[in-house]
Amino acid sequence: MSEKLEPTSSANEERPDDTEECIVKQLCPTEWRDLALRFSGMPSQDISSDAKCLVILDVRTPQEYYTGHLNGSINLDFKSPSFIDQIARLDRDKAYMLCCRTGIRSARSLLLMRSLGFTKLYNLTKGIEQWQREGYEVVLDS
Repeated sequence: MSEKLEPTSSANEERPDDTEECIVKQLCPTEWRDLALRFSGMPSQDISSDAKCLVILDVRTPQEYYTGHLNGSINLDFKSPSFIDQIARLDRDKAYMLCCRTGIRSARSLLLMRSLGFTKLYNLTKGIEQWQREGYEVVLDS
């Protein structure tokens, strides 16, 4: 099964995949921020996963995660032996925004989640590195 990931663009419209509605998008940092704000209803640049329908998953290692991550994100280590089990236990009715360092692990996680029946998936292209290059902030845990 080959998943077609849509290219990043402002005309990147949501459309059904197969017979059930499935949203799978690659987003640049600005599109990512705008989508997070739309879901959360927050008026500032801060990103929060407080909205009940949105979860931000950071699939880097815990060591990478603690060097700086998106506000409100949850860390699930792509390299962990229990990663697939952790993903399989997530609520399929929620929207998931995935990120990692450069976008590779999050893209692979997106494909895994799609194969498990998740239908609202968004990937931060070029990852946290690009996010920071474009001037967006990360948070550090004390």
